[in-house]
Amino acid sequence: MRGNKSPLFKRLPHVLCVDESNSDRSQMAEGYLHTFASTLLDVQSAGMQHHGLSRIAVQVMQEDGVDIRRHSDELISRDLLLWADLIITISGPSEAVHLPIPSSAVEKRWLIAPPAVTGDADPVIAYRHTRDEIKRRVQQLVNALKLSRGNAA
Repeated sequence: MRGNKSPLFKRLPHVLCVDESNSDRSQMAEGYLHTFASTLLDVQSAGMQHHGLSRIAVQVMQEDGVDIRRHSDELISRDLLLWADLIITISGPSEAVHLPIPSSAVEKRWLIAPPAVTGDADPVIAYRHTRDEIKRRVQQLVNALKLSRGNAA
């Protein structure tokens, strides 16, 4: 039904979560957006490089009741950028994630360091901190979307 031209048909906004590797942070954001906003948004994630899905990211998300085991690490592409209405770029202070944002999309930047550089000796603890920060930001975004939809209704 994607091509329906009816004035009553409205597609869900497309959200693309991007980070350097698409192995943890963008996958977590995609997982939470699917969990909290599956009726509000169509979500995908991608990265600048292939690194494979982090097993620790999968573990800490399962601890919070979100299953990302079936996610795959995707490379960013021109088609994905053109697909997106909102591009959430997640990067740490030392990462250079610069995308050619199409004029049809809006970019939101989230400054969140990769779990490996958060300074925690235990990687699982580092991933939990990253997960919790991403969850907080996703909840803020979803709440704002719900408010704006409520005002538009």
